[in-house]
Amino acid sequence: MNPLLQFSDFCKSYISELDVRQRLTKFSERTKNDPSGVGREAAIIGFYIFLTWTYSNRLFSPTALAITDLTRSVMFSGEQLNPSFIGAEYLTLRISLAMLVFFLLAQNDFKSLLNPKNWRGWIVSATAIIIALITPNLVTYFDLSPTFGLPLFLIGMPIIIGFVLSTGDLESISSGNANKFQLIRTGGSLIGFLMLCMFGINFFPIIGEDLPATLSALFVIIILTSAHIISKGESNPSDMDRRSSAFFFIAISPIILYMVTRILFLQNNPDVNAAARWDIDWSFMESANSFDMTGWPLIPEFGEDSRWTFYWAAVINSVRASLLAIVLCTILGIIIGVLRMSSNKVASGMATVYVELFRNFPLAILLFVITTQFGLSFPIFGSSEAWIFGSNSLETEGLAYASRQGMYLPLFELSRIILFVIILLVVSVVMRYMQRDGVDDSNQAVLRRSGIWGASIVLGLAVILGDYSTPVMDKVRPEASGSWIFVEGSYFKVTLMFSALVLGLTLFTASVVSEIVRGSIQSLPSGQIEAAVSLGLTPYQRLRLVILPQALRSMVPLLNSQYMNVWKNSSLAIVVSYNDVFYVISVMMNNVGKLIPLFILLLVTYQAGSLLISGIMNLYNARVTRVRI
Repeated sequence: MNPLLQFSDFCKSYISELDVRQRLTKFSERTKNDPSGVGREAAIIGFYIFLTWTYSNRLFSPTALAITDLTRSVMFSGEQLNPSFIGAEYLTLRISLAMLVFFLLAQNDFKSLLNPKNWRGWIVSATAIIIALITPNLVTYFDLSPTFGLPLFLIGMPIIIGFVLSTGDLESISSGNANKFQLIRTGGSLIGFLMLCMFGINFFPIIGEDLPATLSALFVIIILTSAHIISKGESNPSDMDRRSSAFFFIAISPIILYMVTRILFLQNNPDVNAAARWDIDWSFMESANSFDMTGWPLIPEFGEDSRWTFYWAAVINSVRASLLAIVLCTILGIIIGVLRMSSNKVASGMATVYVELFRNFPLAILLFVITTQFGLSFPIFGSSEAWIFGSNSLETEGLAYASRQGMYLPLFELSRIILFVIILLVVSVVMRYMQRDGVDDSNQAVLRRSGIWGASIVLGLAVILGDYSTPVMDKVRPEASGSWIFVEGSYFKVTLMFSALVLGLTLFTASVVSEIVRGSIQSLPSGQIEAAVSLGLTPYQRLRLVILPQALRSMVPLLNSQYMNVWKNSSLAIVVSYNDVFYVISVMMNNVGKLIPLFILLLVTYQAGSLLISGIMNLYNARVTRVRI
């Protein structure tokens, strides 16, 4: 379901509490039957009005001031002296489009707009589109003043339009079933508001003295009136949903107005350097980058490659760390979740300690501890203690080399690792073909499958480790102890920062995944497990064939959220100085100063990743739930 619709439904459930008519009815009833409750009802009504007025006034004041500063025309000898001037038509167009986009998202009528036959479904959205397109022309036609008419028009128009849409009069008018009251309410609201914008200061001078307060009072009246109309519930559910969305649009419009005008004001700041920070333009990404980073398979060159190359390298780094963490936390989480339910007190106790420790450990602090207390305790690169397998000297024998600069595997090459993975995939396909008629869980079959997998792994390791030239190390800075690098030969490197990030994400997320697994298993009917025991299934068979397949139905939606959290929490890589998306874009912000475009790029990146994960998990969830139990 659309998140905006969810929030609008939330607002709808509390609209009745905002209904002044109901409150006044209760107030009169309290006066007759329970005089002691009169003060409480009066306080509730007053609190609603005060809170709504304060909320709108806090946002309308800077918005009105920004509109005046942006559209005030100060001419001398044909030259515009106001460096922030952008023109009323331009400003109105930007505000109208922003409001239109938000309103269409709240209405969620895109399916209706694609179906011309269902004209009653899209009449509201179509009307909003027409109003947004003609509004900039109205500003030019009426020639509203920058100090009064224009702020009143731009701030009050979304509120009035939202009110008209929330009444549902457009549906009645379009179908020809509108009564005189509906016609007067719709037409009178629009015409009266336009007259107020053009002549209000002449007939009501007090309005011009405090325009934000006037707009706030108008906002309070519209909010309470719309709540009163919607609370009656006289229309069908679909119309009520659209009216609730319109009410939600009214309530949130002050924030949208403030954000749009604030960004436009900052973009047109007299200070050129300050304005450049808010200019939405990505042409600077084509220029060469001014800092260095590590990335694979893209290896950006300092001062040569564009910032787009550095950005895509950072995306690959984030995706690589997130995918590995997702796989590891799933495996570890399932193991820990099953162990927590074990009859072995030692195993269940250790699993409980793990969950309570890492689940309550802040992820940022966990990454810091892993990096500083464990990672930096590794020997310096070039130390004789750095070899894990093989020689204890600075010679070139050995399989692995671990230091505070990372894990080096001199006898491993990427092409051989890929070949190893291909071997395992082929074996997996063959095993699935052998099990096409069903999985045999007898002891002989389990031993046979274990032997095949063991032989495949041995074969893969033989492919990786065979026929290699000896790598050579050399010092980068002879004066500095431990400054060694490989200068010849092949090697595979895993940096300390990458390891710390993956390990931290895995340990933290696995503690939550384990609780999801445990809760899903415990939610199963006990009869399922008892039936599996009565059939003579081993604990492994019960877990694989009965328990986990059924628990998976409730696990997948919760795992979806955790996988998205892994992707978003990867932004904490800045704690360990890992070159992920957030780290690279943060450095670009400091170097270039393009705040808005880089922030939008960052937002789109994480949003796209989250939507991709959600889409994949939803497809898998549909496949899982397709099976009837």
